[in-house]
Amino acid sequence: MKRFHVTFQNPSGEEVVREVQAESAEDAQLILQSEGIMPIRAAEITESLGWSIAGFWDTVPLQELYHFTRLFGTLTRAGIPLLEAIHLIEERTLNPLLRRTLKRIHGDVQSGAGLGPAFAIHTRVFDPTYQNMIRVGEESGELGQVIGRLVSLLDRRIKLGRAITKALTYPVLVLGLSGFVTWGILTYIVPRFKDIYSKFGGDLPAVTKVTLGASDFLINHTYTMILGVIAVWLLLSAIGKTERGRSILDRVSLALPLLGPMYHTYEIAQFAKSFSILIHSGLTVVSALDILIPAIARKPIRDAVTKASEEIRGGMGMGESFASVAPWIPDLFNRMVTVGERSGNLTEMLDHVAEFYEEEFHNKVETLASLIEPMMIVFLGVLIGGIVVSLYLPIFGMAKLITGKK
Repeated sequence: MKRFHVTFQNPSGEEVVREVQAESAEDAQLILQSEGIMPIRAAEITESLGWSIAGFWDTVPLQELYHFTRLFGTLTRAGIPLLEAIHLIEERTLNPLLRRTLKRIHGDVQSGAGLGPAFAIHTRVFDPTYQNMIRVGEESGELGQVIGRLVSLLDRRIKLGRAITKALTYPVLVLGLSGFVTWGILTYIVPRFKDIYSKFGGDLPAVTKVTLGASDFLINHTYTMILGVIAVWLLLSAIGKTERGRSILDRVSLALPLLGPMYHTYEIAQFAKSFSILIHSGLTVVSALDILIPAIARKPIRDAVTKASEEIRGGMGMGESFASVAPWIPDLFNRMVTVGERSGNLTEMLDHVAEFYEEEFHNKVETLASLIEPMMIVFLGVLIGGIVVSLYLPIFGMAKLITGKK
């Protein structure tokens, strides 16, 4: 599906822009018309290969969004008017983007716009699930309860994200340190050995020649390598912003040994919990899936859920629809959803699925952490030890090297 910016007027006559997922501009306008909003125009959001330093840094961390949502829910349940609650939080918010966002939301709501449309404009801060949860809470009159569910969802996302960070921090630090040490050995220590060997003449072992060649390359092309790494990073960032490029990168990440299954389980755990919360809030299955699909990070899984949603919309059962897109949607997920659909306890079964996959995710993280440590030790031993041995091999045969004998 494509993304469109749809412009409409709020009750005060001001133009408001909302992002909508649809197949065409006409469909995007029809979606707003079904909500009682008369759109003025719709423009497709085109993918850009550009990169902005300001856009990179000007973000709202998930932790900051969690604190805002928790405080907003507390003030709402305490009976404080919405405008006053938003203003109070805005004054205490340190994040520049969130502060500007809350100020604009306050102005839109004060001008007569609904809370849902006011939140829906700010797609950089609030994802589709968040926006629609706010809209559902406002329309149902249970905003405090819905925000409470949002707090629970964000809390789980933070915990899952921390688990991934914890699992990857050690190998990243070790790789960074080993790279720095290797660079230091090759650029500062190896040249000294090269000067010694050049005085004696004779032929050197092949492995020593490789080490000396790597040293020469690093010394002569350090800046070229740094620029190359930056260029590759920028290229991958640009590719990741295109539809096809994002799909390729996502498939590669999901196919990686150890990391791939962990990423897959993470996506399913998030999807199951968000699905459960939306069904708890009174949305239909199709409506919930329409909200969740744009929020799924990895494209192969997003495409699979999109296909299943279309089949459900066509009258097929949930279990059959999800089974048709295996293995992106696991078999256990399909079976439990099928049982919940038949028994009428779909929300309860989705809760069980979410808990199971969250536990499964943590187990995979622990397994990964237990495997990475010995692998890193072996890697460092082979890398550093190999360089040291290659440097001392000629010394072991110094007599032959000095005489020039073979």
